[in-house]
Amino acid sequence: MYAHLQLLIPGPSLALSGGNSMNLLLILLLLILTILLLSLYIKRIKHNKELRQTELMRADFFSRTFYQFRTPLTIISGLSRQLQEEKNNSPQNRLTYLTAIERQGRSLSNLVNQLLDVSSLRNDNIPIEKERGNLVTFMEMLAETFSHFAEKKGVEVVFFCEEKEIITDFVPRYLNKILQILFFNAVSNSNEGSRILLVLEKNQLRKKNILIRIINQGNTIDKAQLPHLFEPFSDDSGSHEQVLERIGLALAKQLVLMLHGTISVDSDQSKGTTFTVELPCCRKRSRTHAEWLPENSKYLPIVEKLPIEEDEELFSTGHNENDPRTTILLAEKSRDVALFIRSLFDEGKYNILYTNNGEKALEMANAYIPDIVITVINMPGKNGLELTSALRNSPLLNHIPIIIITVRSTEADQIEGLKCGADAYIRKPFEGIELKLRVEKLLESRSLLKEKYQRTNIAIDRNGTNGNTNLNFLRQVTDIIHREMKNPDFSSKMLADELAISVSQLNKRLNTAIGAPSTTYIIQVKLSYARKILASQNKTIGEVAAACGIIDVNYFSRLFKKHTGVTPTQYQRLPVTQNTM
Repeated sequence: MYAHLQLLIPGPSLALSGGNSMNLLLILLLLILTILLLSLYIKRIKHNKELRQTELMRADFFSRTFYQFRTPLTIISGLSRQLQEEKNNSPQNRLTYLTAIERQGRSLSNLVNQLLDVSSLRNDNIPIEKERGNLVTFMEMLAETFSHFAEKKGVEVVFFCEEKEIITDFVPRYLNKILQILFFNAVSNSNEGSRILLVLEKNQLRKKNILIRIINQGNTIDKAQLPHLFEPFSDDSGSHEQVLERIGLALAKQLVLMLHGTISVDSDQSKGTTFTVELPCCRKRSRTHAEWLPENSKYLPIVEKLPIEEDEELFSTGHNENDPRTTILLAEKSRDVALFIRSLFDEGKYNILYTNNGEKALEMANAYIPDIVITVINMPGKNGLELTSALRNSPLLNHIPIIIITVRSTEADQIEGLKCGADAYIRKPFEGIELKLRVEKLLESRSLLKEKYQRTNIAIDRNGTNGNTNLNFLRQVTDIIHREMKNPDFSSKMLADELAISVSQLNKRLNTAIGAPSTTYIIQVKLSYARKILASQNKTIGEVAAACGIIDVNYFSRLFKKHTGVTPTQYQRLPVTQNTM
C-alpha cells in the first residue's frame, strides 16, 4: 500500500489579501505622517506670520513713540539758539525760554523712563518689595499730593473711603506708579473746573479684594477706543499723543498684573471716565513684610516729578483793526512749541494770535481774518487738516496762506496736507529760520498779488473763470456794486450784508486783496464806470454822476479830479487812446 502525501499551498487569493493589508497599512502610515508634517508646517507658517505681525506692530509702536521726541527736540534746540543769538532778550523772556527748555527736558526724561520701566518689567529677577500697612492712609497721602498739582490746572481732587483702616500687604512703589499714571492721564484730559474722584473701597462680591477707582467727571472716551487703551502695539493706536498716554497705561496694566490684580476702564457721557483697579487684600502670616509707616515712606513725594506750571498769558487773544502789524494765527496744541514760534517773529512787526484748539482757531479766523495761519495736525476740536479744509471752503477765508507743522514725515502725509489746501508743510523738528522764511515768502507773494490787483485799476473780467480766490472775491464784490450803481444810499454796510459778513471782515479782506477798504473800493468802481460813460457816451456830467449814484454834481467833479487828475469835462475832451486808460 502506498502512502499519500498531500501538500497544501495557499491559493492566490489569500496571498493577495495579505499583501493588500500591508499596503493599506503603509498608505495609512504615510497619510498620517503627511497630515502631521502638514499640520506642523501650517503651525510654523502661522507662528512665523504672528511673529512678523508682532514685529511690525512693535516697529510701528516704536516709530510712533519716537515721534514724541521730535517736539521736545524742536523746542529745546530752537529756544537754545534764540538765547544764543538774541542778545537783547529781556530777563523775563530769558526766564520764560529757560523754563520751557527745562519743561521739555523733563518731558523727554519721563518718556525715556517709561520706556525703560516697560522694558524692565520683563526681567523676572527684579524683586517685588511688599510692605504691610494701612492702605487708607497711603491713599490719603497720595490724594493730598495729587491735589496740589490739580489745583494749578483748575481741577478739584476728592478722596473717599468709608473705612478708616485697611491693613494689607501691598507694594508702595508699584501702587504709587499705577495711580500716578492714571491720575496724570485724568488731569491731562480734564477741563478747568472739573472734578477727579479717588475712591477706595472693599469689593462687596469678592470680600478679599479691594477696589481703587479714579473717576474723571469732566471727560469721556470714545467707546471704539476703550478696547485699545492698554494696547500700545495695537494697529488702532490712534494719534501720537494717544500713543504716549498708552505707554503709561500699558505700564500701569503690567504693574497691576504683577500684583495679581485687574484693571478696567468705562466711559459714559453722563458719568465721565472711570478707571478701576482691583487688587487682592491679604496678610500672609507665613511671611513677614516690612511695616509701612507714613513718615518713612520713600515713594510718596512725587511733586518733584510733575510738570512745571504753565507760564502766564504770552499771546494776543484779540486784534485791533487799525493795528498795522501782520497778523499770524497760530493753532498749536503744545504751548511750548507756540512759545518757540512766537520767539521767531518781531513783536513790532507781527501780532500773533494763539489757540490750542482747532474749532477756536476757525472762530478766531472768521473774527479777525489773519494774514497767515500756522497750524499743527493733532489738536482738540478740529484737527489741522479739518481746519485747513474749513478755511479753504470759506469764501471769506480761502485766500489766507496756511502752513502745516507736524511730526508726520512720510510723503503720503505731506500729500494729504497739500490736498487739503496747505501752502507749505514743515516737519518737526524744524529750524526756526525755515519757518520764518516760509512765512516771509508766502506774505511776499500775497503782497505782489495785491500790487497786481491794484495795477489792474478794477479792470476785472467778471465773466472769466480764473480760479484765484482773491479775484473771485473781487468779482463778487464788483458785481454787487455794479448792480447797486445808481443807488445813492449804497454803503459798505449794505455791501457787507450782501456778502453775509461784517464791515470789519469786508475791510480786512479787501485790504488783503487790493490794499484798500470797502469805501475806497466802492468809489473806485463807480469812477471806473464813470470813465467808461464819459469816453463812450454823449452825456452831461449830471447824468454821469446820477448813473454812478452820486447826486451832488460838484462832489462828483471834485472826487473825479482827485482820482484821475482831470475834471470830468476835461476827461471827455481827451483823445480816445488816453481816456480809455
